[in-house]
Amino acid sequence: MKKTLTILLLIFLLSGCSGLAPILELVISPTPAPPTETLTPQPTVTRIPTRDLFATVSPTPITFTPTPTPFIPDQPATTTPSPVITLRPPSTSQGLSFFTPVNKGFLTVLISSGVIYWNTGPCNPRTLTVTAFVDDLIHTDKVYLFMRPREKSDTMLLGDWSSGEMIQGDNGSFSYTVTAVNIRKYYHFRNAWIEYQLVSFDENLVELARTQIYDRTMSLILCGP
Repeated sequence: MKKTLTILLLIFLLSGCSGLAPILELVISPTPAPPTETLTPQPTVTRIPTRDLFATVSPTPITFTPTPTPFIPDQPATTTPSPVITLRPPSTSQGLSFFTPVNKGFLTVLISSGVIYWNTGPCNPRTLTVTAFVDDLIHTDKVYLFMRPREKSDTMLLGDWSSGEMIQGDNGSFSYTVTAVNIRKYYHFRNAWIEYQLVSFDENLVELARTQIYDRTMSLILCGP
């Protein structure tokens, strides 16, 4: 009898455990299976190309073929060159005069002062004006003034000729304002005569007349003690 009860109790227990299985599955959450191993992406490595840091760069030669440019134009120039005045300075003294030259072509020559000073100091005047009236005003186009210094104490000490174009006025006169800087190497002279001569030209730059050389009517003096 006991054996039979034991068998029945065992059957009951077994059948009870099988009935509780669905309930236990709902209450107890099964442990999730470990995830499949995920590979971590590795950074992409770019390899630096191998180079020689000490190598020198050889420049690529550039070939350039210059185009020759002629210095002389293909066509001759059509313009007529302007005539050039040939200034012929005086050569020898022709005497003394102050107002009326002995040469034909000039009526008179006037100077505003007989002396000009150079160097610093209170000496005056520093400029003078040479004025000339020509005989043939219609054909006279230009008048040039030639000048050179000659030391009074040593007449062998003289300078080179310099020249300047005189300005024509409304009254037909030609004038030129003289300063020491208009005379070449004026700074070599302490008390000198200024020799001068006037030359006239027509519109074609042909010489018309020359005055005599005036050699003792104008002085160049150093201003000093």
